[in-house]
Amino acid sequence: MEALPFALVLLSTVSHAYWNYLIKRSSNKHIFTALSKLAETTLFAIPAVYFLLHTEFQPNFLLLISVAALITSFNYYFLSQAYQHGDLSLVYPLSRSSILFLPVLAYFTIGETIDLTGFVAIVLIVLAVLIIHLRSLSRSGLQSLFHQLHNKGTVFALLAALTVAGYTLWDKIAIRSMQPFLYFYLYTVLITIVYSSFTILFFRRSEIKSEWQRNKSAIIQVGFFNSFTYILVLIALTT
Repeated sequence: MEALPFALVLLSTVSHAYWNYLIKRSSNKHIFTALSKLAETTLFAIPAVYFLLHTEFQPNFLLLISVAALITSFNYYFLSQAYQHGDLSLVYPLSRSSILFLPVLAYFTIGETIDLTGFVAIVLIVLAVLIIHLRSLSRSGLQSLFHQLHNKGTVFALLAALTVAGYTLWDKIAIRSMQPFLYFYLYTVLITIVYSSFTILFFRRSEIKSEWQRNKSAIIQVGFFNSFTYILVLIALTT
């Protein structure tokens, strides 16, 4: 990997970990996520308008952003559920272990393969994820690990990782046709509509207001750093 893409991905991991930490600290994960998406679309509206005015729309754009919005919406739901049922130190590494699924999906969808170094890296990541869950090097520790891998937090975290692999592949396909920032912003708007509708339907207005009052600063930060993180990754994919 060249230096610039590597640096961009490394910076994005720090940013991503930070906004996930903020989500974990929130009172209601689903409401917090919905409000952060509203903040995100508001914060980045001006550059989005600029790119809209300088982009000629193609017939396939709607399909590209709709599929991305669907996959990412599932990711946010699974991630919120994982943090609801599990600890940050366990859920976060699992939810980011899309590398478990990505090589297989990439092989069958776009024909990409990995070399021996990549395979070894995947094995090391899998071992690291398991070690994080291992409480002791004993029979009881292994039994505990087995039970942890079957709890709700772990299951939802793995589902989140699967959706990350899915939208990463879709992103690589989509940005061949669309300007990366515009692609990201438009499907974020769709996610915001879906998640906000879900929140209004299933939560009381008083709960939404309370979450905003308690975590206003964190919500705005997540809105910014979510886009910032993802834009870095999209740039890395194009370099």
